[in-house]
Amino acid sequence: MKKIVLTVLVGMGLFATSCKESYLETSPTGSVDAGAIYATTKNASAAINGIYRAMVLRYLDSQGHFGHPAMMIILDAMGEDLILSNTSNNWHLGEQRWIAHRSDVNTMTRFPYQLYYRLIGNANLAIANIDNATGSQAERNQVKGEALALRAFSYFNLVQLYGKRYDGAAKPNSQLGVPLVLTPTTDGLPRATVEDVYTQINKDLVDAAGLLTSTRTYKSHINLEVVKGFQARVALTQQNWADAARFAAEARKSFSLMSIAQYQEGFSDINNPEWMWGFDHIEDQSEFFGAFHSYISSNFNSTNIRVTPKLINKLVYDQIPATDVRSKMWVKAPTAANSVVPTGGLRVAYMTQKFRLPGTPSTSTMGDIPYMRAAEMYLIEAEAQARLGKTTEAAGVLFDYVSKRDPAYVRSTKTGTALIDEILFHRRIEMWGEGVRFTDLKRMNLPLNRNGANHNPAVAVIFDVKAGDPQWEFLFPRRELDSNKAIVQNPL
Repeated sequence: MKKIVLTVLVGMGLFATSCKESYLETSPTGSVDAGAIYATTKNASAAINGIYRAMVLRYLDSQGHFGHPAMMIILDAMGEDLILSNTSNNWHLGEQRWIAHRSDVNTMTRFPYQLYYRLIGNANLAIANIDNATGSQAERNQVKGEALALRAFSYFNLVQLYGKRYDGAAKPNSQLGVPLVLTPTTDGLPRATVEDVYTQINKDLVDAAGLLTSTRTYKSHINLEVVKGFQARVALTQQNWADAARFAAEARKSFSLMSIAQYQEGFSDINNPEWMWGFDHIEDQSEFFGAFHSYISSNFNSTNIRVTPKLINKLVYDQIPATDVRSKMWVKAPTAANSVVPTGGLRVAYMTQKFRLPGTPSTSTMGDIPYMRAAEMYLIEAEAQARLGKTTEAAGVLFDYVSKRDPAYVRSTKTGTALIDEILFHRRIEMWGEGVRFTDLKRMNLPLNRNGANHNPAVAVIFDVKAGDPQWEFLFPRRELDSNKAIVQNPL
C-alpha cells in the first residue's frame, strides 16, 4: 500500500488508515499524534476499542458493506448453501453471481481490502507505540496482545481472499499472497508469498497468546481462548491437523454448548454461553439498514428482509433429522407456524429462522453478532482428528457436540472419508450465515457445485466453478494497483 496516512479520529475513538489519492482516503473531523494517544494505557485501550468498532462500520459509503459481518454473509452467499431467494433486492447479488469480486473497479474488491488493512494499520500503531505507554505492564500486554491478534485475524482473512489456497503438501507456498505491512509506513509494498503471510500470522498469534490471559471485561474483546480459536482456524487451513485439534480443544474448554432452548433464541445475544467472541451491539451504535441483522435475520422490518428472504440449500436441509433443533432454523413449508417474518414479508420454502431479533416485526437492528462459537471448535477438532485417522477421538468429539443439538443422535461408526463427510455436513448446517463456506471450499480445494439445489438460475447465474480456477482469488482493487506500483494483479 502506498502513502498510508494514519490518524486518530477523536470524535469516534477510531483510527483510519488511508492510501493517498485512493479509495482508502478518509476525512477525519479531528486528529492527534499517534504517540499522544499511546502515551497512556488508558488512552491506548480506547484506541483498541476503536479498532473493534471499525470492524462493523459501513465502508465505501455502502450500507451493504458493513464491515466484517457483511463479509460473513458475502462469503456464505458465494458458496452453495446461503441462497438469495430472488432479484427483488440486489444487495449481495453480484457476490452470489461471482461477478463482484472479479472486477477491479467493483466495491467488492475494494471493500475487504480497505476493511482489513484499516484494522492492520491501526493495530500496527498500537504494536509500535504501546511499549512506552504509561501504565502497568499487564495493561501494556493486554493492548499489544489484542493488537497482534487483530492483525493476525485481518491477514488471515486477506490471504484467503486475495491469495491462492494454502497447500500443506507443497511447502513453502511460494504463490503470491498480500503485502505484509508490519509497521506504520508510507511505502508501497509488494505481495509477500502465501507462506510468508501465514508465517507472520502464526508468529503474531504466538506472541498474542504470550501476552493475553483468559480474563477480559467484555466478550467483544479478544482474550487467550479467542487467540487459540484463531490458531485452530489457521492450523485447519494449513492442514496442520494436530495443532488444529489441540488448539480447538483448548479454546473451547471454558465454554459450554448452548441448550436446545437457547439455540432457538435468535442468535442475537452475546451473553449466550457458547459465544466466545462477538460484536456487542449497544444502543449508541445502531447501523439501522447497514447492519448484519438487516440482511440475514428473518424478521427485521427492512425491504431486504421483506422481499428477499435468505434460504438454505435444500440438499443440505433435507438431510437434517426432525429431532435435531437445527431443523427449526429454516422453514421448509413457507406457511409453517414457526416461521417469523416482518409484516408483508415474503414466505419462501427453506427460508431462514436462525437469526431473529426481538419483536415481530422487529424495528431495531440491535442484535449482537457471533464471530466465534464453541461449536466451531468442536467441529475443527473433530475434522482434524478424523483427518489424522483418529476415528475414535473424532467420533467422540462429534458425539459430544451433535448430541446437544439432537438428543436422538447416535455416536457415529463411520470411518475415513465417510466420517469426514459427516463432520463437514454438520459444519455446513451449524455455521450457515457465519461466513465459512467459501473459504471451506477453497481450503479443501473443492469446486463450487450448486446443481440440484434450490438456486434460482436468474439469481445465481453461475452454478459451477472448478477447484483451483482463478475465480477463487479476489482481484486487487484498481485504485490500489494505480497507487502502489510494487503490487501485481491476480490472473484475470
